[in-house]
Amino acid sequence: MLSRKTLAILAAVVAALIVISVLQSVGHRRATSRDATAVLVAGEYKADDLGRIVLGRGAEPEAVVLEAGPDGWRVRSAWNARASRERIDGLLKALADLTGEYRSDNREVLADYGLAADAAVTIRAFGKDGREVLALEVGNRPEGAAGNFVKLPGKDEVYITPSGVLSQLGIYGAPETPLPRAFLDLMAVHEDRAQVDVIRLRDKDGTRELVKVLSAEVPAGADSATVASARATWEWKTGGGKSPNGKSPNGKAPNGKSPNLAKAKVDPVLNALVSVHANDLDNPGAPAAAYGLDTPSREAVLVMADGRQLALEFGNDRPAVGDKPGGTWMRVRGQPEIWVVTEYMLKNVFKPVAELKPD
Repeated sequence: MLSRKTLAILAAVVAALIVISVLQSVGHRRATSRDATAVLVAGEYKADDLGRIVLGRGAEPEAVVLEAGPDGWRVRSAWNARASRERIDGLLKALADLTGEYRSDNREVLADYGLAADAAVTIRAFGKDGREVLALEVGNRPEGAAGNFVKLPGKDEVYITPSGVLSQLGIYGAPETPLPRAFLDLMAVHEDRAQVDVIRLRDKDGTRELVKVLSAEVPAGADSATVASARATWEWKTGGGKSPNGKSPNGKAPNGKSPNLAKAKVDPVLNALVSVHANDLDNPGAPAAAYGLDTPSREAVLVMADGRQLALEFGNDRPAVGDKPGGTWMRVRGQPEIWVVTEYMLKNVFKPVAELKPD
């Protein structure tokens, strides 16, 4: 039989274990599952209310700097290029009245949530007076949930948001340094296709001209509604472009009659030129020769109804390197931006006349 002394010792040990267990359980509940919701961003902010938004991570606290100016928002960290108002509005909408469900207040486990100082993505917004109006640190996306772990700067309390925040920065996995490209306005060309009269193409196969023939004449002095109606339908024919052998693109002498082209085949060429969405921008301060744009190998010119000409010049191919997508460098003549467009866009534009004829 156990002595009373031994029993007393065992009882003391059991009591101590029970106390430790209770304390650990309470601590665990307090650290991981307290039933509480907090407001992390109070109120709504509109782009027109702000002067600056800064995104960063770790050693790059200003990886993306967006600034409002007299001509709209610009990506200061990407050659002051135009910013996408849609992306800015999407981010601010995701942050509006942002709440979070409590997860932990233990500084020792911040890294487990992707919220260590060198890992969290930081979002800061400033008013037009330069004062900070909101700040948030964003970490991992929990398995099986749509939101992100977040916390306020200088605090240890971790919350989980009801919906994702990182996706608004173009980040769809673990936290990584935000890229300016996610906030660039990559619409390189946006024109009304009804206002295009002529398309002129030049490449290694020579030049060709695609001429729009309106289905109805535009009366002299007509009002805008009548003009728009007359320009709403059209067909296509070849114009006076020449190939390297001195003949017109259809193989006839330059003064020969131009054949009709298939509207269903030429309209896609028109569509590709009046709405060009690039997949990246490059440094406009570099020499044109660095992009093959000192002597462009291909060119597409849109001649508009008002006489304006929009010339798209195409240079060398850019290989995909790291986070930079591949493509072909393009410039709109007279504009500073150096765009990177897709091979798919080029294939839709530079087609020989033979491929544009009716079947």
